[in-house]
Amino acid sequence: MYLLLLLKRFWSKLRSSVSCLNLFLTIATGLLLGGCAASQLDMSVKSMVPVPSDADTAKAPLQIVLGVDNFVDLRPQTRGSDNKKWMGFIPGILWIEISSDIPEIYTAFSPFNSRPFNFNIARAIADIIGQSGLCHTVVFLPEDPYRHIDYRLEGVLRRSLVQETGYYYGSGIYAWVTRIFGLPYVSYNMELEVDLRLRSMTTNEVLWKGTIAGTREDKYHNVYGLARGIDGKHIIAYNFSQIMVEQLPDILSGLRKALEKVTLNCEL
Repeated sequence: MYLLLLLKRFWSKLRSSVSCLNLFLTIATGLLLGGCAASQLDMSVKSMVPVPSDADTAKAPLQIVLGVDNFVDLRPQTRGSDNKKWMGFIPGILWIEISSDIPEIYTAFSPFNSRPFNFNIARAIADIIGQSGLCHTVVFLPEDPYRHIDYRLEGVLRRSLVQETGYYYGSGIYAWVTRIFGLPYVSYNMELEVDLRLRSMTTNEVLWKGTIAGTREDKYHNVYGLARGIDGKHIIAYNFSQIMVEQLPDILSGLRKALEKVTLNCEL
């Protein structure tokens, strides 16, 4: 009888160990698959922008070649040095706020391994202008630097702030288990500022200036949402693209009016 009790106790402990091992393997597999999924997300900030519908823009493409140069990077060079820790109101729960102006180099809770962000923004704007039907040909100059162009769109990237708020529930294995259960893991506050100017290659005169500037808040993503992204994009890329979407119709309209004015003066 005593031997049977010992065997029963041993079997109970063995099953408990196997259950812990299964739980650990489940968590590890979930994190591994989540990381692999996140690495496949689109890191570009390009998005579909509705073409302005006013009378001045609903015209045939202008017969010019517009070049878009790589943007100058004048962002503050901060990478998480403004970290702040705040305790939550519930014992055992805390959140951490970490800011970075260079998200392609450093983000704390979800890696954003994009091209340099000034290149990323310039490439997206070049693609959007090309698809808008603004002009006959759009050239992205970093990829075709010797192409003859009539006008050049230049830019200065002044801000691409990503402020992350990460949530922790306990520590160690408890923190990981709550993430597997889908509790909120991270929230974002983002700020984008880009100055644009259109230059004539004939006279070197600046014909037009514009600015893309805005903020966006996106809260309470869990690890599965980060791995899935939004519309196939990384969460950070998607939110920056939405800041651009809100303002690019006016930018396209301003560019067309400036180009129409100068081409009309040339014809006269």
